[in-house]
Amino acid sequence: MNKETIKQWVEDRVKDEEIHLEDVTEHGCVSGCVSSLIYYSDTVKFYDKFEDEIWDMLEEDTNQFGNDNILQTISQFNGAKNVGGLDQFKNLLAWYSVEETCRKILDEKEKEVA
Repeated sequence: MNKETIKQWVEDRVKDEEIHLEDVTEHGCVSGCVSSLIYYSDTVKFYDKFEDEIWDMLEEDTNQFGNDNILQTISQFNGAKNVGGLDQFKNLLAWYSVEETCRKILDEKEKEVA
């Protein structure tokens, strides 16, 4: 049995019309546009499920942005300055991973059209 990926998670919710890719990329998860990732209990559970994949994404983005380390990358996220505990940290990274995944899916769709 294959482990679910963040991309599969997002695509399942797009099919169910819970997620609209453009809303997520334009307004971010902070807007509440992903109803299953509003509460800390949900975002912490999401983070715990996809932790390894999230950190792989962070490492890739850190290299792409030319940052010295992953924490430097995270510190540049909207909302990073408001993190005061572990649940808030996991929430920030859960939202980051969904927003980035939505952006990548939209990029892929644009390339298919071009």
